[in-house]
Amino acid sequence: MRRRFRITFLISLGVVLVAMIWFGLSSNARITGLRNVLHYNLVQRLGGPRVGVGEQPGSIAGTVEDEKGLPLGGATVLVASPLGDVYSAESGPDGRYLLDGVPPGRYVPVAGRRAYDDALPQTCVAGLCWKDAVSVRPGRQARGPDLALKPLNPLEITLNDSLVVSATTEVESTAPLPGKARRTHFSFERAGLRVNDCWLYEPVGGGDSLPTLLLVLPGPVMGWEIIPVPFANQGFSVVACYPLRGTDIDADAADLLTALEYVRQGRVPSAADTGRLGLIAASFTSLHAYRLLALTGEVDVALLLGGMSDGFAFRHDIEAGTAHAREPFDLIIIALGLPNSSPELYYKYSAMYHLEGLPPLCILHGIDDELVPFNQSVMLAEELEQRGMAYEFYSYEGLKHYFSTSADNATTQQMFRDSLDCLRRGLNAPVH
Repeated sequence: MRRRFRITFLISLGVVLVAMIWFGLSSNARITGLRNVLHYNLVQRLGGPRVGVGEQPGSIAGTVEDEKGLPLGGATVLVASPLGDVYSAESGPDGRYLLDGVPPGRYVPVAGRRAYDDALPQTCVAGLCWKDAVSVRPGRQARGPDLALKPLNPLEITLNDSLVVSATTEVESTAPLPGKARRTHFSFERAGLRVNDCWLYEPVGGGDSLPTLLLVLPGPVMGWEIIPVPFANQGFSVVACYPLRGTDIDADAADLLTALEYVRQGRVPSAADTGRLGLIAASFTSLHAYRLLALTGEVDVALLLGGMSDGFAFRHDIEAGTAHAREPFDLIIIALGLPNSSPELYYKYSAMYHLEGLPPLCILHGIDDELVPFNQSVMLAEELEQRGMAYEFYSYEGLKHYFSTSADNATTQQMFRDSLDCLRRGLNAPVH
């Protein structure tokens, strides 16, 4: 009896240990998000993230290579403190990089370049991976990893027979500007999920070859019809979707491009001219927009409303108490992990580190935004200006996050008109 109990106990202990190892090393987006939230709460209970302030800084040196092992120049390499402070450098023609002025501590570097997948040092065994950290000591140069970048593979968009298209109905909106539109719901299955919050909005009077807007909304589409209906009323074909995969933004991006492809192929009947394509995103979905822009060159102009451009800076503002992200946005940021040990998602979804090749941007932000700091758009506009890239920047006194849904709110109405004008210029679209 005792022997049987002992065997049962050992087997149970083994199962628990395997489960703990899998939870600790799994790369599943939902698991990593939960793990990062638990880790953050533990760190907070122990006194919060610490940085070697007052100690002599050190440095990290290493190389960046391509998939053939050849030196790769022009890549951005960075590490970040637990508080979101960034220390970055660009690899030279010989592939070498030097990160200087780094406070003592442990860091996971990340590297990226246009047309390449981002890379960070990690070791994988039997499908389980863990990141390799670099220890920086006061006044010492640490040997950093040799980071290998592989070419970015385009997303493979495949259509299937799961598409369901509803009957078209007419819908009306009174704010920010009055308008009507024809609305069609459609859904499909992709990668184990039914993508069921996509809608097509087009003018009531119809039309031919309408410029197309891919609208990525931060909440269920039906709750945000004040955006797609007025745009459709102004002569656009609007494909509006709400992403459903949490922090797995790459999978969301594939969902969005798949939805667009169903429209392009005529399987969702429309008058859309997807050869003239604009992209609109707001708040958290600005991350989806920037990732889409990195993955496809189809977009002619992108409009960002109250968007986040630098995840590291946002995390820094949260830790400093100058940004007050409310639920669930605060959990989304925390779920990305501590920037020193989990920099990869902050880097991947931050426009500030992926500006090369972007189309013209329309940037709109309320100065009094209480959720996403106004400086997120200011930093982006300043960097675009310095690089000589095409953009338009609109700021609004007294406007907070998003905008007022009141029909008589003059500031919101002006924001809509500015958005409309900027998109028309980017798409060469006539006034409807």
